[in-house]
Order: sequence, then C-alpha cells, then structure tokens
Amino acid sequence: MRSPGLTFVLALVAALFCAFAGWQLRQGNFDTLFGALPTPNGERVYSSFTPDKVKFIRISYVNTTATFALRENGWQATSPWTDRMDPRAAVGIIDFTLGLRIQDSTRDDQIDPSKAGLKNGAITIRLEDADHSPLANFKLGRQTPLKAEINDVEQPVPTVFIQPKEKAHRHHVYACTGDINPLFKDDLKFLRDHRPFYFNPITLKQIHIRSQQGDLTLGRETPESPWRIVKPLDLPTDPSAIKTLLQGLYELRSVRVSDRPSVTLPAIDTTTKTSQIALVSFGSEAETLLEIYPPETTGAREVKATVSNRPSTVFDLPLKPEPGLVSLADLPLSVNELRDPALTHLNIPSLQAIAIQPATSQEIIISRDPANPTWSTEINGTLCQANEENLLALIKAATNSRATGFVSDAATDFTPWGLNRPILKLRFLATDNQCLELRFGIDTKGGCFVNRLGTPIVMRVDPALLASIAIHPYEWRHARLWSVDRSELLAIERKVGTESPLRLKYTDRDEKWQAERDGKDLTDFIDPALATYMLSVLEGLNVSRWLSPADEAAATALSNPSLSLTVLEKSHDAEDNFTGISNRTVIFAPVETGPYAGFYYGRLTTESQPFLLNRETYQKLASNLFEK
Repeated sequence: MRSPGLTFVLALVAALFCAFAGWQLRQGNFDTLFGALPTPNGERVYSSFTPDKVKFIRISYVNTTATFALRENGWQATSPWTDRMDPRAAVGIIDFTLGLRIQDSTRDDQIDPSKAGLKNGAITIRLEDADHSPLANFKLGRQTPLKAEINDVEQPVPTVFIQPKEKAHRHHVYACTGDINPLFKDDLKFLRDHRPFYFNPITLKQIHIRSQQGDLTLGRETPESPWRIVKPLDLPTDPSAIKTLLQGLYELRSVRVSDRPSVTLPAIDTTTKTSQIALVSFGSEAETLLEIYPPETTGAREVKATVSNRPSTVFDLPLKPEPGLVSLADLPLSVNELRDPALTHLNIPSLQAIAIQPATSQEIIISRDPANPTWSTEINGTLCQANEENLLALIKAATNSRATGFVSDAATDFTPWGLNRPILKLRFLATDNQCLELRFGIDTKGGCFVNRLGTPIVMRVDPALLASIAIHPYEWRHARLWSVDRSELLAIERKVGTESPLRLKYTDRDEKWQAERDGKDLTDFIDPALATYMLSVLEGLNVSRWLSPADEAAATALSNPSLSLTVLEKSHDAEDNFTGISNRTVIFAPVETGPYAGFYYGRLTTESQPFLLNRETYQKLASNLFEK
C-alpha cells in the first residue's frame, strides 16, 4: 500500500514542475530552466529590432560611461559631455550591432576573458528603445585569430569576441564579424562630433561670411535656384567654388574638441577680430554661427572656434592645409574666390556673327545664315568658308577661359589697364540682336586685362588667351588646301629631294597606275596600294596653319623645296565640255628651327600665301612607293 506522505510529495513535485513549465512557456523557451543553447553559426546575435527603434545608446569603458539620446536635432551626448554625438558613430554602432553574425562560439568558462578582452578594459554597448528597454546589451572584446569569408567581399574580414549580457546568452562567448574597437579609442572622444557644422546642403538658404577681407553674403531663392553673391555686390557664382565651399564646410573637422570651461579663448579687441561663418536653412531664420578666433601665435597651425548651437564646446580647427583634413585655408571665403570667373556665357547655337577687331589690322567678320550651319568670312574681297579650327579656338577662348583675378568692380577710367585703347575687341551677335563685346588691354607692365562693354568690371586674364585667337585675315582661310577629283585625275608628278621626277599616270575606270622616270617604265616596280594611299591623302589635303604672305622664313625655305607634287586633271566648262588639261603644283620644305620645328612649309605655286603641314602628313606624301 502506497504511503500517503509519498503520494503528497510526488503530487507537489508534479505541481511545481507544471508551474515552472507554464512560466517558461510564457517566456517562449526553457533557457532559464536548463540553460540556453548558443545561437547557431551564421546567424545574427540580434535580429529582433530595426535601426529606427534605437533611441538611446550607452557606452561604458573603464571608468567612463557615455550616454546618448536621439532627439529632433539628431543624436546628442548627455554625459559625460553635453554636446552633439557624431551621427556617423551612432549609425556605425547600430549597424555593427545588427550585423553581428556568429562565426564560432564557446561557453564563457572555456575561454580566458582577459585574453579575449572581455574583462578589464572591455567596452560595453547597450542600445535601448524609447522606453529605455534594452534592445541589445553586450561586451565588445578584441579581435579573434579567426577571419570570416563574406559574400561579395574580396578580402577576409576580422572577427571580434562578443559576450551578450542577456540572460539567455550570458554564459556564451561568440566570434562575430566586424570590428569597431577603433571608434572607442582615447576615452571615447571619437563619439563626440568633431565637425562644427552639421547641415543638409540641399536645404541651405544663406551663407554669411565675415573675414578679414570684409563681409560677404551668399543666397538663393529656392533649393533649385543657383547660388548668387548677394552682398556686397549682386554677382553670379562659380559652381565649382560653391561646391568646394559647401563640401568643405560639411567636412570641416576639428583636430580636438574641449569643454568650454577648460579653455581660455584668445582676447578680442579692436585690432584682433574674430571671423564668422553663419548658415541659414530654408524654413528657418535662425542661423548657426561659427566664430573663429585669431591665431594665438605667429605660424600657428590651429585656431580656436565656437559654434552657436553647441555653446559648451570649443574646437581646434586646422588653419593651414593638413593631410586628410579640410582646413580653413582650403575654403573659398572671399568674393573673388566665389564669383563666376567666366568671361562670357555664350549661347553658342544662337550665335550668328562674330567680329574680331585688332588694333593693328582690319576687322574680320565671321557669320552664318540661320538656315546654314557653315560659317563664312571675307578674305581680300572674296567670300569663303571660315577656318573651323580657329573658330572653335575662338569660341573656346570666350566661353572656357577664366579670369585669373578681379582688379576692379567699379571702374570709370579704364586707362590704367590699357582698356581705353583696346588691343583687341570681340563682338558676339546672337539671333535676337543681343550683342556682347569684350575689350582686351595691356597695362604698362605687360599684364593682360578684359572688360565687358557696359560694365565697370575689369578682370585679369592669362596672356595666352590672346595668343589663342586668330587676328589676321589670312588665318581665317579654310584649312582645305584643295580638292582633287580622282575621276578627273590624269597623272601626278612627284619630285622628292634631288631625285628625278616620278610621273604616275592614273586611270580611274580600273584604278590602275603607270609609273615612269627619265623615260623608263617603272610600272612593275611600284606598289599600287601605296600610290592609291598617297592619292587619298592628297585629294583632301588640309593645312595645319596658314602663314602670312610676307613670311620670310617660309619664302627662304621654299626656294629649295624638299618635295613637289603636281596634279594634272581634265578641265571642263560650265556645260561640262572638255576644255583641256590643268595642272596645280604644291611645294614643301622643312622648318629646321624655331617654334614650328617638326613642321613643313608649303605653298601652292600659283599663290603667295604659305602654310604649315604636320610631319605625319608630309611623310605620307613623300613615302616610298616602290615595292621592297
């Protein structure tokens, strides 16, 4: 017979077991009762929350505990400083936590916590939601010897020891991918935002700069509008300079940050003033003001600064260029650095005429009919197609050239810059009768300046700009020397150096060549393909540059030519009746010295104007036509 006492004990044990089982079922597992099993390799340690749930971050390190809260103005440090947290650090900590993927695991009693970096000096990271309930809580140790292979990542990534502090995992140590230990160096100072400004460039409306050069205000009407200089003058800005300024202000980073009570700021008086940079965003009239104090010593590489929305912080900003940092010297902060240095903003498709008026020669007019894209000019009373290369160079000079300096914004007397008697005027006329005129002058020291007619602005330009503009009528002749029609071609006579002339007869019907020299038939010795190639170069020959008819060096060289080519062709009248045989001869001679060395002089024997031909084209015309 069973004892009543034993029956009671068994019943009590069963009841207690059921009670524990029911409580654990409410927890979702039996980990507390029997101990949690480690999370399998390849799984994430934390996967029950998303980044937007994190509202508080707590970092503990030795004797320092830093707490951070997400507020309307971003992540803010609440202790041990009252300051802005570096938002990149907050994102890095949260992403690192959610990215902790297990590569290996062990129980904590099977590993030395000191060697794993989980004892003295360990970093503890705790993420909390809006109610301060923990989302993640773990110790971050040092790197493990294990490297992890990650898909789409070329090199193996490091792993670190992680020991979660949640009850379900507190007795396990994991080797997880990634390492953010460097973020917590130097007493967690990198968690504090070292950038004085934190703004969205898209929503920025105004920038006010007060520097030793004076006050300057930049503004724009809408986020889509271009930036303009509003004060002291209304001027367009240089987009590249504005980009440099905005990017520089955003990336400007202090060498160190300090608490205001621990720093003595330089004294300010009437001779030493602070500089200021103030930002205002759309939808707000409040400005964020960065005040920069003068250098404390001559040759100082850093200066103190404060910012209005972080009154408890002092920044040491790099004053002079430093590797890997944006310094104050890198920021364009003056009117002349930020204004648009372009000479013109021509609407090239609307251009209809360009007038070039040098002080020492006749005016050149280049024009085109609205229905015809071909530009024409008049040379010696003859209308001809304009030189396309020189036209492109002129338009490029007017649109791409940049002022190297601004010498006056209120000029009334242009004499100091030689602009009262310009050495060159360029007028651009558009289809809507809009006219723009640039006047170029040279001062007594040889400096080159330009003024846009009707404005008081004088700009300094590179003298090479003037050198790039063709100012002589003969330079505007089209580059095409002649046009040879091979269907009318009868023969080419070529003389190279002191050789006897080579006569090459051509039949277009069957594209055959016959060659003779000194009365001897050499047809069997020439390469027809080489002769045809020479003809292809000759029939549309373009010069490299036209020269003055009075060029003495060209005349001297061409008196003893190194190559002559005579083209014999059939001639026809207007009704296409055969009228005889015409011939045209071009001669060449090398340019031995001077700025055109490497070129060849050339000239049609029926003309007085010489030209230059590049070496490559010359060699194609003078190449050996005989089979080797």
